[in-house]
Amino acid sequence: MGERAPHRVALCILGFGNVARRLCEVLAARERDLVEHFGLEVAVTAAGTRSHGSLVAPAGLSPAATLRAAGLEPGDLGSAPATPAGWGFSEPARPGDELIAASGADVLVEATVQEEGGAATAIAHVEDALARGMHVLSVNKGPVAWDYRRLADLAAAHGRRLLFEGVTMDGCPVYNLAARCLPGTRVLGISGVLNSTTNYLLDAMAEGRAFDEALAWVQTEGFAEADPSHDIDGVDAASKTAALANVLMDARLTPADVPRESIRAIGAERAAAVRAAGRRLRVVCAADVVEGAERLPVLGAPHAAAPGNAAEVADTPAAAAEPPAVSAAVRLVEVDADHPFFAVGGSMSTVIIRTDLMGEVQVVECDALLTQTAYALYS
Repeated sequence: MGERAPHRVALCILGFGNVARRLCEVLAARERDLVEHFGLEVAVTAAGTRSHGSLVAPAGLSPAATLRAAGLEPGDLGSAPATPAGWGFSEPARPGDELIAASGADVLVEATVQEEGGAATAIAHVEDALARGMHVLSVNKGPVAWDYRRLADLAAAHGRRLLFEGVTMDGCPVYNLAARCLPGTRVLGISGVLNSTTNYLLDAMAEGRAFDEALAWVQTEGFAEADPSHDIDGVDAASKTAALANVLMDARLTPADVPRESIRAIGAERAAAVRAAGRRLRVVCAADVVEGAERLPVLGAPHAAAPGNAAEVADTPAAAAEPPAVSAAVRLVEVDADHPFFAVGGSMSTVIIRTDLMGEVQVVECDALLTQTAYALYS
């Protein structure tokens, strides 16, 4: 008997920024591993960007060929992707729903940029893909932060998977760890330091830099976006807090429900005084159950769709069962030297999961780099 042919998995990639491009580089580098150890062959049948064109290839392109179709070459996984001037696909940009329909893909990779004040476009992408029988991988926080429970029910009703490990701590296992390694427990609360830009900013101010000076330095060093307002004002942290609470505690929050504290008003004097006292300022995300602990989801239990068919689930704002009451916030906190968050600086991130049976479990990511985020999709 000959060797069995690998199972072909077709991807539709929406958003072709650094994370999606690094995913293609990882897939190209691990092509042999995927075939020999997992029996998988990955092809890209569609890809879309906002301003760098789109690709539709019904026969499928290899990940490396997809990069070349955009004028890019697979690079070193240890360095930033090269972005030559003029890169892009040859076809004009197209709406996501058109690409999903044309792709015939097995999996949607939702890697678009999170929208301001909601996630309507990404949620529509997820709904469309599920309705067409696709599984969904998302590194866009929006769908999980704004509408997780309904989308999870919709995925279950369609018999498809909605996966999103990369929305909180890059590729570091948080949701997978909770589901697979803490089965039978209930999560009573979470807390974490989940934004590296604010780590860099607060430590730069603790060294005596004023806010504007610290921000300019952090941007020059590549530790902050050109527009870092989502980081500075706690929007990114609130989205991650809502996602954690929604998935692990069935909180059914949105980022708008999470009070957040900006670090714009922090002066160098306060930051330096906190350091002189042997403490560190950190932006801490937290969520805790305040009522209805008996209604918390049991980790690892099979997810059941809401009653009815997929069309009924799609039109339902949330499942009928009353969720637990959860209090969540993003706050600037002075942490003492013996606190688990004291050592978390730079590109590090961490989350503590507080459970009823296993006490507190802490996960730490030491380097939040691009390849780790792409690994969340690869895994």
